Amino acid sequence: MSEHLNGKNGWFSALYRTRVKVHKDDTVIINLSLIFSLLAVGSAPWVAVAGLIAALALGYRFSVVRNDPDFGGSFDEVMQNAARNVKSAVDSVVENKEEE
Repeated sequence: MSEHLNGKNGWFSALYRTRVKVHKDDTVIINLSLIFSLLAVGSAPWVAVAGLIAALALGYRFSVVRNDPDFGGSFDEVMQNAARNVKSAVDSVVENKEEE
């Protein structure tokens, strides 16, 4: 991808770092990127509206956090970390299977 799409100032990175959080008191229940939230609402708006109404009725609160510090890294770094985690998990399962 080009620097424009995934750089610190790219639109994809901005949508990724902007988080939609659902919380009750101090406990975060859902922490989704804005891009995923928009895809979910676009794919199934009736489910999103029903979930929104149910969550508000149960006392959950919504917030939108721009440039969340927990997700300040680039999207490429996140994908590389995820790939390493998956590879490590697969290696662990294969290793355990060989020991049996």
